[in-house]
Amino acid sequence: TLPPAAMSAARLGSLREFVGDFIGYMGSRAWGAGALLILGALVEGIGLLLLLPILSVVLGAGSSSGWIADFTGRLVALIPASTPFWQLAFLLALFAALLAVRALIMIRRDVTLARLQIGFVESHRLRIIRLIANTRWDVISRLRHGRVTHVLGGDIQACGDAAYLVLQCAVNIAMLAGQTLLVLFLSPALALVVVALLAAGALALRPVLRRARALGAQLTESNLALVTSTTQFLGGLKLALSQNLQKGFVAEFEETLGHAGSRRVEFTRQRTRAQLALTATAALVAGIAMLVGVSLLDASPTALIAFLFVLARMNGPVMVIQNASQTIFHSLPAYRKVNELEAELGREQGSEPPRSPAGRIAGDIAFTNVSFAHADDVGADPAAGVRNLDLLIRQGSFVGVTGPSGAGKTTFADLLVGLYPPQAGAIRVAGEPIEGEHLHAWRASISYVSQDPFLFHDTIRRNLLWARPEASEEALWAALRQAGAETLVGRMPLGLDTLVGERGTLISGGERQRIALARALLRQPSLLLLDEATNAIDVEGERAILMGLRDAADRPTIVMIAHREASLELCERLIRFNGGSAE
Repeated sequence: TLPPAAMSAARLGSLREFVGDFIGYMGSRAWGAGALLILGALVEGIGLLLLLPILSVVLGAGSSSGWIADFTGRLVALIPASTPFWQLAFLLALFAALLAVRALIMIRRDVTLARLQIGFVESHRLRIIRLIANTRWDVISRLRHGRVTHVLGGDIQACGDAAYLVLQCAVNIAMLAGQTLLVLFLSPALALVVVALLAAGALALRPVLRRARALGAQLTESNLALVTSTTQFLGGLKLALSQNLQKGFVAEFEETLGHAGSRRVEFTRQRTRAQLALTATAALVAGIAMLVGVSLLDASPTALIAFLFVLARMNGPVMVIQNASQTIFHSLPAYRKVNELEAELGREQGSEPPRSPAGRIAGDIAFTNVSFAHADDVGADPAAGVRNLDLLIRQGSFVGVTGPSGAGKTTFADLLVGLYPPQAGAIRVAGEPIEGEHLHAWRASISYVSQDPFLFHDTIRRNLLWARPEASEEALWAALRQAGAETLVGRMPLGLDTLVGERGTLISGGERQRIALARALLRQPSLLLLDEATNAIDVEGERAILMGLRDAADRPTIVMIAHREASLELCERLIRFNGGSAE
């Protein structure tokens, strides 16, 4: 555990980093926002200053003296009427006009600040998405989905709330500065008393902020656990329901929810206590100011009433700053989580994808003495992977890949599509190593269909068009026909506009595989990689699809990982993996 001084320095360092990050995002726009803040505070101060002549007119002669009386006289002299009624009407009209100007400034200010806050949040979210999209697959495969989901959702939203509150603090600090100048103008001695008391209150607030940050760290971890539990609950619900094991999921979720809820309640309790303490302090400060003004400084009624009114107005910005400070410190652990993920992904970036669409390539695929082991992965079998792999796959050939579990088939597939770079040896397509720009061109030429294909919670049409957005209606039906799904989709009442559900749960496993295969064929690839991609389809249906692919005049290179002997019999060549080696 760090000593208190070190912990305080760390907290302030986190706050400086967050504010610096926000200001860096704003750039030159910070000047415009600052000008609106100052202008709003200036108009607020002028409006409060107008209260002095209004009070002087209402209270009558002798209620003010010195500069206040002189200021009132100069202002009411601007109108020809000299009766108190018309003087008051003129001053109130001026005050109303000033309020209208202030309202326009506040609208412009708040819209500008909202754009900055929303833009800051979305810039972080987009940055993480781009980093994920360009991070090496071996790093992505080890990331907890719940962690990424929580960072993109709850953590970044907490950063957005903190950014909003930083802006609100800036607004209220500007207002407070203007009001402080006004009370200094009204009575410098009273203002010094108030400032001293407020400074003492600010020092007393420091332990509250420390507690807020500690609670924020605990709540951030609790929320992450909640998202992880939700993800696991939804992912395993079908299995749990089929075996009557859902009670365990519910009990775990209830416990996690209880931890998160108790921390939220504790933060609310702490914030309420701080508000009550601040309200009591404000009342004490007002009382002391009143006593000092009457007994020691002999302030005029107008000055004293105006002073107390401004002091009451100052309570609002102080309360906002106090509440905002607690919530900002409460949100700093979430900002740290966002930065940690960004830094982790930033260290593991692959090559940048080309700005323009990558070209397509085709040719013989050559593995030359290729080795890759997963021993660095937590829990991985040290023997998993491939060793000294020498293979040549001719362009346009139909190759079957088989072997027992853990023999190296999946590693071979991942290497083939460029998800992993070989740790030794080289992989070449058309004589060129698949790296850099050539890797992106190769990926643009591949269609990969897995055993459990991914489908969006959308229509069949949208799922197909993901692979080739410009495809025509005729091309969609041609791909479905080739995948043996034309009749299936044609029987559906909505046809191509049928929803498939989350990950395709509204259709059967075989139907998912057919639609995924149609999507892959729509892409018109140079290489079609099928990783147990038809094992949920009945044997007769699978054989018809594979024979159609084999006999197509313009067929791509087909590499099919499978276990069914009936399927492998259709291949022109068979590669058997065993212990990371191929035969």
